[in-house]
Amino acid sequence: MLVYFPRIKFVSPSVLTQNISIVLFFTLTTFGSFAQGDGPHTYLLAPKGVTGLNIKWLNLHQNISPPNIFTPGASVKVNVFPVTFFHTFSIKGVYTQAYFMINPGTVTATATKVPPMLPIPEGAKLISDGFSDGFAGMRVGLKGAPGLSVSSFIEEKMRFSLFADVRYWYSGTYDSKKILNLGSNRSTVQVSFPMAIPLNQNRERATWLEFSPSVEFFADNTDPSRGNNAQTISQAPLYILESHLSHNFNKKFWSSVSLRYRQGGETEADGKADDNEMQILGAAVGIGYQILPFLGVNADYGQILYGYNGAESDMLRVALVVSYANLKKK
Repeated sequence: MLVYFPRIKFVSPSVLTQNISIVLFFTLTTFGSFAQGDGPHTYLLAPKGVTGLNIKWLNLHQNISPPNIFTPGASVKVNVFPVTFFHTFSIKGVYTQAYFMINPGTVTATATKVPPMLPIPEGAKLISDGFSDGFAGMRVGLKGAPGLSVSSFIEEKMRFSLFADVRYWYSGTYDSKKILNLGSNRSTVQVSFPMAIPLNQNRERATWLEFSPSVEFFADNTDPSRGNNAQTISQAPLYILESHLSHNFNKKFWSSVSLRYRQGGETEADGKADDNEMQILGAAVGIGYQILPFLGVNADYGQILYGYNGAESDMLRVALVVSYANLKKK
């Protein structure tokens, strides 16, 4: 993919080309998936007219099943390849971003003793492939988030930004005749209010603090997997607080430290509680590098620091971001 940098009034081509990698690299989304959070640099304000593709590999070993359900006694290994398309634009001068994600992959599970919402026979090894749940969403600026062209964005000071974000998760591959599925057979609505706080005013060596409080509301699964005698599996809302501290060492390389807390999400089988509420504090460290102005790569590794009732998770995530900035937009 090639990016052409046309001449823009009041901004020389050399200056624009020099800064475009800073703009794209420090503001492009790195959407997460599979209950692992969105990752650092997701909540930073970006210029309008940026279109991109985020391709990830996500490797997980945990006792949280693909539908985002804590499953004590299970050992779940997941390899998924989330692909997210995103585009930024302006609505009445306000920053707006639309995005859509598909999530192909495989999951393998074994168990000793699990609650009824994931009826894995003891000692059995189950494998499923297809698509895990994906999402479509939109983010709109509430404060400190104007819709700026690339040239105007470069000239602006870094600022505190607050957004409203609504995400609709749709079910991936699901077959009730199977015990293990990548898809959840339900829809989920996630509402969040992400914000970004600059701790200095140097884009090339920027330090950012990001927060995102959110809540997920789950529809019922009215066709549970084989081996489950329940007619309906429901799940309580899940409350999440995600935070990231990142620092750019230069205009190509950065690193980050992240924390993420989850509370709630207990399931019920026909109204009977499964005693699998999530109280989970996780942490991750990451690095990123801008290979070319339109091509960046980042990776992070995370673990659960505290998990109520034995919650466990190890995560390795690698992302490749390809982007195009429309420099002709005013």
